[in-house]
Amino acid sequence: MSDRQNGPEAPAPGTIFFSRTYDEALDLIKEARSYLAGPGRAAVQSLSSEASFDYAAESLRLTTRLTESMSWLMFQRALQEGEITAEEAQAEECHLQHFNICLPEAEARNSNALPDGLLSLMERSELLYQRIARLDRQGMEAFKRSQALAGNSESPA
Repeated sequence: MSDRQNGPEAPAPGTIFFSRTYDEALDLIKEARSYLAGPGRAAVQSLSSEASFDYAAESLRLTTRLTESMSWLMFQRALQEGEITAEEAQAEECHLQHFNICLPEAEARNSNALPDGLLSLMERSELLYQRIARLDRQGMEAFKRSQALAGNSESPA
């Protein structure tokens, strides 16, 4: 018997990438929860009322980004595990949503008044969301191409 048969099977490259992205999202969720419940709660006490409002709005944007990202990742995991079909994965709820909230065209009005911890979480969650949005678009385009190819191969010659 070969070593390959005795040892664990090497994961596919896409699986490694997915696992890293999933772990990154989960770690960011945990960090955000800890920050918002601890240092963030203390930091908001010293903010002006306008900055406090911005803090609340950006905290909601942060949690929306992270929730949307994790939801998308969970649907992708279900697709990889065969729990849903590629066709089912094209349903609207399986794709990222709330782009206008998660990726606003303008930055927070007083982002310079916001605590550094929140700013760091905002930046990293936005980068994660943007990366997942690219992956989501690529996945939709790949599905459409595969459907078009399947349609062409079924037509009579």
